[in-house]
Amino acid sequence: MRRTRSTPGTPERIGYLLRMYPRFSQTFIVNEILELQRQGCSVSLASLRKPSDGLFHESVSRVRGKVDYLPETILSDFSKVCRAGWASFKKRPTDYLRATGCALRNVAISSIDFAQAAMVMRWAKKRRIDHVHVHFGTQEATVALLANMLGGLSYSLTLHAFDIFRDNVDRRLLGRKINASRFTVTVSEFNRRFILENIPGVDPDKVRVNYNGIDLERFNQTGGGRESALVFAVGRLIEKKGFIHLVRAIAHLRDEGCAVRCKIAGDGPEKSRLEEEIARANLTSLVELAGPLEQGEVRDLMQRATCFALPCIEAKDGNVDALPTVLLESLASGCPSVSTALSGIPEIIEHDVSGLLVAPGAERPLAAEIRRIVEDSGLAARLATGGRRRAEDRFDVRRNVAVMNDWLCAAAGTKRAASRS
Repeated sequence: MRRTRSTPGTPERIGYLLRMYPRFSQTFIVNEILELQRQGCSVSLASLRKPSDGLFHESVSRVRGKVDYLPETILSDFSKVCRAGWASFKKRPTDYLRATGCALRNVAISSIDFAQAAMVMRWAKKRRIDHVHVHFGTQEATVALLANMLGGLSYSLTLHAFDIFRDNVDRRLLGRKINASRFTVTVSEFNRRFILENIPGVDPDKVRVNYNGIDLERFNQTGGGRESALVFAVGRLIEKKGFIHLVRAIAHLRDEGCAVRCKIAGDGPEKSRLEEEIARANLTSLVELAGPLEQGEVRDLMQRATCFALPCIEAKDGNVDALPTVLLESLASGCPSVSTALSGIPEIIEHDVSGLLVAPGAERPLAAEIRRIVEDSGLAARLATGGRRRAEDRFDVRRNVAVMNDWLCAAAGTKRAASRS
């Protein structure tokens, strides 16, 4: 698709509306913004909340421009909220009342969502933004939908996992968000099929697939050699990552006489459960919970480990990991990888070609596949080569973000042309 430029030499101005920026676990968003900027796109950022993680990757410092933080409560900047609401009402009273009715009829929409929607219109006008892109279909997408109803905000979405699959997702409201968008991207063909089959009334022409990408130059196969029998895993310590099954697989390996060491990086609500399982199975000398690590430390471990493991499962609330970024990174690093045949993961790993797959929750098969990699250097070398090739073929951030850039520019150019007519 050719880019639609409304005025030669004048780049379209794209806004990114995020619920919280930056977030330690959302490197894929920073990767996308950095690559858009490298490709010459003008990007402004707005966040509904200030960050609470307290720890950020160094890549955040390379994003150009400051972030505009919207009021998190109506009372936190009452005068600004009132002025923005009054401006929206005065300019388009019918649309304001229609948006008010939508908010009042839906318990999932709060008063702060409505207030922030008016603030988003004010922000877009101040920054002269032609089009807004939103990651995740939750509160930030609700705000974008209301801003569209209030003032015709042109927006698009990227949908990921918990915003699609969890049992508590308001799927009718999500369908409305998709249909009001210029386009909606999701990160795997699995996701697209799920959306079309489970979101009532969704327009199939709105939903597109574009894989998350990674910087292949930052994750490469160079390094000082791999440590013997080191299994590495990284991710938030939450149920859907399946780390409890990895711990139990390490216990099986120990009992079979294959005493591999395992390092799990990350933090989250499952930490205490994992600690209890490690103690119960007497694995304290073999399994380490390393806490959150910087990107450089993750890259180093991916280059040093014998095997990377990410045994994802479906959580009790229906949530799954759609396209785990860390799995893309492990393949790009040439680290032989084991994961599960779930959601979009088979779109990343071709079994026995670019990695190994087992059934979700299958601890003994997981242990067996880890053992194959640890004990068969020929297999490990073949999977390392196949994994890197898969990353280059499907998950190059420059190529995948170029596709997104085209879509964003087309939407922004159409909006700018319409506003002049």
